[in-house]
Amino acid sequence: MPLDAAVYSAISTDHYPWTDVTADLAARQSQGFTGVFDAWQGNRWARFLLSQGALLGGYTHAGQPVGWTTVMQGLPRARVSLTELSARLVDLLWTTRDVEGRAAPAAWPHAQAELERSQYHGLVVSGAACSYWLSGRVLTGSLPETGAGAWLFTPNSEANRAGLLSFWQDLLAATHRAQPLDAAWQEVTMRLADDHPCLDPFAQDVRLHQGQLSIEDEVPVDEFLPALSAALRGVLARLGLRLVDLPITNLRDRPEWAASGLEQR
Repeated sequence: MPLDAAVYSAISTDHYPWTDVTADLAARQSQGFTGVFDAWQGNRWARFLLSQGALLGGYTHAGQPVGWTTVMQGLPRARVSLTELSARLVDLLWTTRDVEGRAAPAAWPHAQAELERSQYHGLVVSGAACSYWLSGRVLTGSLPETGAGAWLFTPNSEANRAGLLSFWQDLLAATHRAQPLDAAWQEVTMRLADDHPCLDPFAQDVRLHQGQLSIEDEVPVDEFLPALSAALRGVLARLGLRLVDLPITNLRDRPEWAASGLEQR
């Protein structure tokens, strides 16, 4: 957790009893608190995430769900920390809570260029260093040391392929209903095909017809996500449209929105 965002850090429940912790969190929830509560005792730990006062849930190793009562009973002499974070960072932690990590493609900083190019979305962990990435940008946290390896934890993985594809299908369909996309899509994807081969209209790996998106199973997630983001940005620019003008408000509440790479452009 970013230390500069801590409300309190590593306080012992011997001195700050669980009853007081619970009462304090309840009060903060009523005030719309967004952030992270951590508790640990030895090698046992639990984390709870809150967004605008709502409890998203608690979890422990490998994302296993855990409840508040269980944590109080299982960690009676815990150390506890509370960190205030943006809703965007809380969503990132929540969506990566149960994903399997994979090794970075190279030692640091050589891996950084690839993460930026692929619009990486997730956590980069190396020893005690952890950085938070949104669509190829570092939001906060500490980066790996030069020459160190790192582990990547991202919700944009093959395990979440169905959800990511569903989001983009809904997004493009909603956009198409407001402004037909097919003609501009063909023009833009032809231009982008050199940088994003899956967009090559002759290969038909990624197709948009009457606003309906389909993607061949052979196209990996980390290839089609940046391609779709680049294509939609290009199409909107070609049509003179802005996302804020489109009827997609409900889609902005889905966790895939933050990973789409569209909002900050």
